[in-house]
Amino acid sequence: MTKTADEQAPARDAGTYRAPAAEKALDILEYMAVTPEPQKQSQIAAGVGRTIQEVYRIIQLLERRGYLQRDPASDLYAASLKLFTLAHSTQQIRGLSDAAIGPMRELVNAINQSCHVAVLTGAEVAIVCQVNSPLAMRYSVSPGARFPAHETSSGLVLLAGLPPDRRGRVLETVAGMLGPDEDMATVNSYIESILRQACDIRPSLVVAGVTNISLPIRDFHGETIAALTVPFLPMKDMIASLETAIEVATGAAEQISRQLGYRGERLSLQMSDISAGHADRRGSPPKEREPTRGS
Repeated sequence: MTKTADEQAPARDAGTYRAPAAEKALDILEYMAVTPEPQKQSQIAAGVGRTIQEVYRIIQLLERRGYLQRDPASDLYAASLKLFTLAHSTQQIRGLSDAAIGPMRELVNAINQSCHVAVLTGAEVAIVCQVNSPLAMRYSVSPGARFPAHETSSGLVLLAGLPPDRRGRVLETVAGMLGPDEDMATVNSYIESILRQACDIRPSLVVAGVTNISLPIRDFHGETIAALTVPFLPMKDMIASLETAIEVATGAAEQISRQLGYRGERLSLQMSDISAGHADRRGSPPKEREPTRGS
């Protein structure tokens, strides 16, 4: 059998075997996972830096295996939820979801606000659990959604919870992701604030009037493995104030942590420090960004 140019090429790194077809498939999956709009084959090819001839059969395979969905009427492709389902099948995520879902439902019933749990993946956060408020008007994010960690309260809590050496490596990646109106000094100041307060309470940078309440979830090693976040949306006749929501959310994060085996000190939030930090950040108007970020 004649080998393609890709297969004949030597490995980039000594001792590393190349698998061109697998690399193309992974490139396509990673591209489609962060692309919000359905794509034509030509767009997918351009998005991964390949020709249509290089990716045509891979796209067909991914569709056949259920990783991509094609609209017969438009021939546009979109990522399916199969990867999300597989991720939730892993022991770590399944254990986190099982521990979190009960306290999350109790939290939502107590304050009539939505909440979600996120984990860190590289320099991004991924939403693994979401429970919606029962009210018709609510703010929520979709399970499986991913966002730059430094742009979200969940991500900042998770960054603050990393061991210093690992945090430094992740922040090197974050530095390369900053937009023109962002800087590392601000990111580091948020992380330092979270290290002092053990949580992040701040106005959303995206949705005016929403205040993010984000708290760490710890495992039996005492490591921060996830973040519980309530995007608090003030409404007429609401049943819980911001202060009450913070208190109830803190109890929920503590309960989830205990179910995961955490036996360390309980979260001790200094409400005076939180209120001061909340006031300091309230002065800046929300920045114009994509409408799904900032939780």
